[in-house]
Amino acid sequence: MDIHILCGGESTEHEISLRSAKNIIDNLNKEKYNISSTYITKEGKFVPIGKIEDKLEKPEDLIREAYLTRPESIMQFIDFISQLDDPMIIPVIHGTTGEDGQIQGFIKTLGYRFVGNSIASSAVCFDKSLTNELLELNNIPQAKYFVVTKHRYLRDEEKDSIISNIFDKCGENVYVKPASNGSSIGVSKATRENIIEALDEAFKYDNKVLVEEEMNGVELEISVVGNENPKASLAGSYATEREIFDYTAKYHDKNLVRNVPHKLNITDEKKVRELATDAYVATGCEGFARVDIFMDENHDFFVNEINTFPGMTPSSLSADLWEATDGTSFETLLDELIQLANERI
Repeated sequence: MDIHILCGGESTEHEISLRSAKNIIDNLNKEKYNISSTYITKEGKFVPIGKIEDKLEKPEDLIREAYLTRPESIMQFIDFISQLDDPMIIPVIHGTTGEDGQIQGFIKTLGYRFVGNSIASSAVCFDKSLTNELLELNNIPQAKYFVVTKHRYLRDEEKDSIISNIFDKCGENVYVKPASNGSSIGVSKATRENIIEALDEAFKYDNKVLVEEEMNGVELEISVVGNENPKASLAGSYATEREIFDYTAKYHDKNLVRNVPHKLNITDEKKVRELATDAYVATGCEGFARVDIFMDENHDFFVNEINTFPGMTPSSLSADLWEATDGTSFETLLDELIQLANERI
């Protein structure tokens, strides 16, 4: 089978995409698959790399220079991929254009199969405010939240009514985040004293901002895999001394501790895995996703967000969680994701 990896992309998570792509390429069974790749520049230009037969030394080995215009590069990509034998595409693009349904729509328009979520579930889960509304409709527990659009924010010169609505709904300590972005970029912790600065920062990345109540406790990550009958892994977590578990903490903090799995009693383990699959189904996910869930001091659980193409870097939890759950290796997990894509209508 021909497997084609898309990597890079236009989002702020470009470098993370390269790390994930390298890890996936290195763990795919090269006796079973013919692997090739295309690098997408930060300007959205497609540069076919060609066949990859060996492990890569570093993520940067996937980077290529682009000499064509964007439309010309897309034509070159289409010509390249049409020469493959009905390839299965793995769109290893995190963040904007990768997890918002854009790349999925592009691949589907070309008539190719792809690993991971559909256009609709990708778009819904990438917009955290839409995710929250769907979870609310399905009675899935989550933090109290309030959505602010840039249009309304700019229209209200004094901002008094917006600030009042935020803290009346969410309490005095909140987190402010762009509705559509990844790796905690643009996220701030806020009170009444710095809420305007936090909103201004989030609006740099999106025209819609999600404000949520502060949840005291532990954030757990659960990997969910499947189409009609999804299954959830054991929960994992990170331990960090940083106040916000942001991009730097996730990918550059040398003191970061990975808990694989996070120790829970049997009752809590069952509850959090069921909640993860409920959220996955409610948002229409397929293939795989990572569901992030808060556990508070009373051991109550609240869904935070759903990542439709979670990080697959060596420091990411998703692959290792399945190893801890049932002994599934990363190579076997990739085989399963490819099979799930084949089964999807």
